[in-house]
Amino acid sequence: MSLPISIRPAAKSDAAEVALLVNIAVHGSVAPGWAQDKRAAGTYDPLEVGRLEMLREDTPFGWRSASMAEVDGEVAGMLLGYREDDTRQPVPEHTWPPMRPILELEALTNGRWFISMLGVHKPWRGRGVGSALLDQAEVLAGATKAKGQALIVEDANEGAQNLYKSRGFLVTDSRPMVPFPGTPQHGVDWLLMVKE
Repeated sequence: MSLPISIRPAAKSDAAEVALLVNIAVHGSVAPGWAQDKRAAGTYDPLEVGRLEMLREDTPFGWRSASMAEVDGEVAGMLLGYREDDTRQPVPEHTWPPMRPILELEALTNGRWFISMLGVHKPWRGRGVGSALLDQAEVLAGATKAKGQALIVEDANEGAQNLYKSRGFLVTDSRPMVPFPGTPQHGVDWLLMVKE
């Protein structure tokens, strides 16, 4: 018997869990960057910096844009997303090289609801949590009158691609990956997937 999955908006007190699941969503590649941040001095774990990032109020990339999936009172996964502006925004000239291809693809998602991160704790993978979070993305996209949804995934992450394809997402563009320092590269290209 499987337990029901409930979805709720994240609370400010979820910032550390959101940071952990962001790092899980990117296969650990963001934590080394957090470890190099000047705010990491005196911390014991890079996730402390990630928590501070998720508490920021000046960006949509934080706890206010997250939805938490819970099973039996335990956080099982997280969706972080937001509606993109209708007008395409240019990528800043001095963007950190590993982020440039990702931001170039995100710049193509204007007017859509952008699934920035979808992370699921290992014990809950393959048990419907990702699908429940994608259902939530569909609801949020409709509530914002977005012209569709979009996300970016690694070409090597075939499991995620198959899930997204089963939900109507199609690959529409790609960019070569630039490795994040200190982390293994899991693929060759970033793929933009769009659902109209």
